[in-house]
Amino acid sequence: MKKNIRKFLLAALFAAFAVNNAYADDTYTDSTNVKKAQIAMATNEYIVTAGDIYSLVYNGSSLSIAVDSTYRVRIASLGVINAKGLTLQEFKSKVETLIVNNYPTAAVQLFLSNPSEFNVYVKGEVSSAGTYSSWALERVASVISDMYTSYSSTRFVTIISAEGVEKQYDLYKYTRYGELDQNPYMRPGDTIIVPKLERSVSITGSVRRTGTYELLPGEELNELITEYANGFDDYANKNAISLSRFVGEQVMYVDSVIKETDLHSTIPLSNKDKVYVASLKDSSAIVYVEGAVNKNYNYETKSGSAGEANGTVTTSPTTTGILKIPYSEGMTCRALVIANPDMFLNSADYKTATLIRLVPGENGKLTEEKIDIDLDDLLHNEEGAAQKDGIPLKPNDRLVIPFSQYYVTVTGGVVSPGRYSYLPNKDWSYYVNLAMGFDYDQAVFKIVKITDKDGKRLSKKSEIPPEAVIYVQRNSPKNGWFFPMLLAIMTFVTTLLSTINTVGGWKPWWAE
Repeated sequence: MKKNIRKFLLAALFAAFAVNNAYADDTYTDSTNVKKAQIAMATNEYIVTAGDIYSLVYNGSSLSIAVDSTYRVRIASLGVINAKGLTLQEFKSKVETLIVNNYPTAAVQLFLSNPSEFNVYVKGEVSSAGTYSSWALERVASVISDMYTSYSSTRFVTIISAEGVEKQYDLYKYTRYGELDQNPYMRPGDTIIVPKLERSVSITGSVRRTGTYELLPGEELNELITEYANGFDDYANKNAISLSRFVGEQVMYVDSVIKETDLHSTIPLSNKDKVYVASLKDSSAIVYVEGAVNKNYNYETKSGSAGEANGTVTTSPTTTGILKIPYSEGMTCRALVIANPDMFLNSADYKTATLIRLVPGENGKLTEEKIDIDLDDLLHNEEGAAQKDGIPLKPNDRLVIPFSQYYVTVTGGVVSPGRYSYLPNKDWSYYVNLAMGFDYDQAVFKIVKITDKDGKRLSKKSEIPPEAVIYVQRNSPKNGWFFPMLLAIMTFVTTLLSTINTVGGWKPWWAE
């Protein structure tokens, strides 16, 4: 028993010495070979390959084992192992079993000292067809990564083995989803065929994965957006999907706009099509607010220097402002006003707002559709708010808020015509008094005509609204109207009497 133990320890010592000498062999002077061998021995996927060189140490001796194209590997004088299709670990196990069966106390060490390099042939739609060097842990994608042209397909790459077995692989599934079975290891004698690209489509804009994608047969716009582009992002304007297509022999693209609801039906795509999904943050997706708005308002910060201080009474017209508000899906007039109260001037007339929208008209031309909106009712009437919230804003809508200037104009036969500050619950006489009363040299009969800002006639009993016009008729003889009127009356009477005389024979007393 002690003798056997002594033999075992001695054999182990010689084995360790032999291993150290083997690593000092010239095959390990190449750092690339060392790294490849380390990678191969660290995985269970390395397949024994023709051209491999292994180092075997047992019973104090060291020898090299080469694998040729027959894969029949002779292990010293102990036997032959068929290594074809075996992994490195399986081959090592067989070698160790063979030696231990002959030398039960032997200490065995087998390692890959020089992994094989072999040639594969690449052809098809590549930058340069030819023979290229590879090894057993290199995958097809790595071999052809620098050989693609703008017309190369990655979806139908074919590999023909040395035995003539042909298989097709989809490298997109490897790069996108990590499916390793679609990116196989290379074997000696493999032929790689890269086919031509049939259909490639690009997608940009408000999606999660922009890029250019090669589509499979039967995959169209819906698949491009939901699968390849991974769906819309949080800011996508799903009703503004632009499809551009190359037509004719000229460099010209024809655009069409598609909505999300259209994706339920098949929308075919052609090679070189371009798809763009607009973002709600795009400058093109905006709503215009015009009229009585604060031109210094900042929509992002909800702030801006006020155009009118609270309580200010405007007695002269204010210039119109225009604001561009980023459009968002589902935005309504009511929500816009509530979220941005400082956007409007104090002189804004909420009750007579107008929504102007471009809609297709005859012959495809865009026409303006005007929708009257009472924003005051929207803000304070729950029923009105619910009704209007059902009409969301659309990109490029114009919400026009007119001015309600807080003045009343008094003109005509008054002492001091002009504009006067508006006060609620006042009748016409209040404003005439502000104008220093009637000018009796011009207005003898005190005839007053009242109209609102739209020119509608109002009665003298009405409350005077902002921007009303009170006109006192000039009817004094000094205004030059008396004598022309008298002449007109006399002419009319003379004509009437002459007519009666002609018809009835009647004569006035002075003609008898």
